[in-house]
Amino acid sequence: MVLAAVAMPVMGQPASSPAPAQEPAKKPSKGEQQALKWFNMLDTNRDGRISRDEARVAFRLSPAIAEYFRDADLNSDGYLTQQEIRTVAERRRAERQRQRERQEKQQASASARSESAAPAATR
Repeated sequence: MVLAAVAMPVMGQPASSPAPAQEPAKKPSKGEQQALKWFNMLDTNRDGRISRDEARVAFRLSPAIAEYFRDADLNSDGYLTQQEIRTVAERRRAERQRQRERQEKQQASASARSESAAPAATR
């Protein structure tokens, strides 16, 4: 139930509400589309948020989702909104990117050390 950052309005927002000025909508990735699908399935009363009661079905399917729910409920109100899910997904995406960059830097450093050591070993 991961929902990454998408520039779509939050579900449950009245259609007649003026949309705030924002960047053009980005096409959701496959993962985001799947997350939106899950969000819409779990939001049974269509209020634009998922309550703990609505999410209980998902908790039974995967207990890890209960932990995700707690982590993603940023304001601790017992509901998940698409914005909260986007925020958590964006944080996780940024952390994965930082990890990749650290690994690449470590690999480059290790490669440079081994290349500089190689000529000395052949002497």
